[in-house]
Amino acid sequence: MPTPLKLLILEDNAFDAELEVGQLQAAGYDCDWLRVQTREDFEACLDQPDFELILADYNLPSFDGLSALGLLNERGLEIPFVLISGTLGEERAIESVKAGATDYVMKERLERLAPVVTRALNDRLEVVKRRAAQQALREAHRRLQALSVRLLQVEETERRRFARELHDGVGQMLTAVKLRLAGLNPSLADYASRRSECVAAIDEALEQVRRMSRDLRPSQLDDLGLVAALRSHLDRQAGGAGFKPNFMHDGVPPRLAPEIETTCFRIAQEALTNIARHAHASEVWVTLAGTEAELRLEVRDNGRGFDVAAARLGAAAGRSMGLLSMEERATLAGGRLALDSAPGKETRLSLALPLIRASSGPT
Repeated sequence: MPTPLKLLILEDNAFDAELEVGQLQAAGYDCDWLRVQTREDFEACLDQPDFELILADYNLPSFDGLSALGLLNERGLEIPFVLISGTLGEERAIESVKAGATDYVMKERLERLAPVVTRALNDRLEVVKRRAAQQALREAHRRLQALSVRLLQVEETERRRFARELHDGVGQMLTAVKLRLAGLNPSLADYASRRSECVAAIDEALEQVRRMSRDLRPSQLDDLGLVAALRSHLDRQAGGAGFKPNFMHDGVPPRLAPEIETTCFRIAQEALTNIARHAHASEVWVTLAGTEAELRLEVRDNGRGFDVAAARLGAAAGRSMGLLSMEERATLAGGRLALDSAPGKETRLSLALPLIRASSGPT
């Protein structure tokens, strides 16, 4: 099929312009072209720079190709610019390329025009791709820096929380048990009740330790696998937040590579935590499915929804890193994460991870 090409031609000779277009059409280009011959008309075209290529005659009665190139450069436009002339010498050709022209073609050798245009368009495409890649790299670096800073903050916050829980919870309970045990006397009438109080306090301290251990890493994930760990975590969150849990799974192998199980669980954990804190949902659905190539997770709730774009801006500013953390986890595991929500609508998180089966049992 012909290749569409939006073309601006700066040329005072209509016949020459038609010859140039004819060369391009013969080479497979479908040209949508406009010819201008004055500075004013050329500048007017640059006001709406939707052209993919400019062909410019080097010599015009009241205007010239280098001046046109200068106007293009002044506006910061990077449209491929090819000079065409019948009198352009080697010195001026070098001068024009130094000034920013993509290439030049002599009028008596118009058969070179199509290859020159193809090369110019391909070079421009490569520049666009390279800049997009550089921008993506800069954005990824910025996000990584923001995530690193936030992770350090979260780490310190979690350390303070665990230290406080150990001191105010477990530590105080064990201190109380120690004092009670020191005062126990089997001969006293209330010995049995005091002993029961000590056992109950120890049980409560043990439960706090178990809960803190689950927060760090659920033992079910290592012992029983992803399905059991997700089901259990969903039920616990539902009990605390008061929503109805729905869990479905299909085609998930008993064990997967540890990094895939951990990534999937942590993303689901973050999503459920956000639902419990912010969504005011009455029902939540978690679906886990395996195919030959992928492990797919979907977390959906019927809560109040949120503005995804605003959440991303908040993450970029360091206010909330939940979404950024999930996206980074998915990317590092070679997966894809999508989030669909809006204020007043349900929220749906979709995750796809490459299905790498574990080569051995749990580690």
